[in-house]
Amino acid sequence: MRGLAMFAASALASMTIGTAAAQTTDSRINAGTALARLIYPPELDEAVMTLTFNAGVAPTYHADLNLTPLEAAHPGLIDAMVAAMRVEYRRARTAALPTLWARTGAVYARRLDDAELREAIAFHASDGARRIRALEIAAIAKAPPADAGGDAIQLYPADPTPVDGVAQGMFNATLAGEKLAAIQAEVRAINDDWSGKAAPPAAIVEVALARVMVRFGAVYAPTAPATSR
Repeated sequence: MRGLAMFAASALASMTIGTAAAQTTDSRINAGTALARLIYPPELDEAVMTLTFNAGVAPTYHADLNLTPLEAAHPGLIDAMVAAMRVEYRRARTAALPTLWARTGAVYARRLDDAELREAIAFHASDGARRIRALEIAAIAKAPPADAGGDAIQLYPADPTPVDGVAQGMFNATLAGEKLAAIQAEVRAINDDWSGKAAPPAAIVEVALARVMVRFGAVYAPTAPATSR
């Protein structure tokens, strides 16, 4: 059971340029955190986690030969196991989101000055930016599986309205927009590191899986690898 729990953690773990700003102040740190929440809201993390479970965790569990006979004897068991794990991962990631916002917000606070932070917050808090973000979230939710068994999943968000597209283009052309684009790799690395750590303890996942087994009356007995004498 521990191996199954650890796979989910591994799957979720697998989803620096700029001018240094002046000394970071508390107000700028707060502004950076506010910007981080706007750029990566809970709804976006929910979409990312859903994609990871749908495209990675669930297919792998269904392909697990140790689970195949159990699924045959107890239809729906695997989906119930995945759903139980998802609840625990959602709880853990929700609790950890403030840590992510603090880390990425610190980057924004260092790289952007006060005026640039205000400009970035104003854009990302605008109705147009929220609509564009909603298109991105919808694209993640509808993402097809990776091509030919590859790791990369292609996203195809719908085009924003002409008005929203112009507003986005105008912001991207500002110094604040250019700085945000330049530090995307740094922010993405922080997000990836956070995602790998924002997992529930393996023991909690194992208990959740065990409860599913009990509910279905199933017994998980993985095949032990052969050993030489």
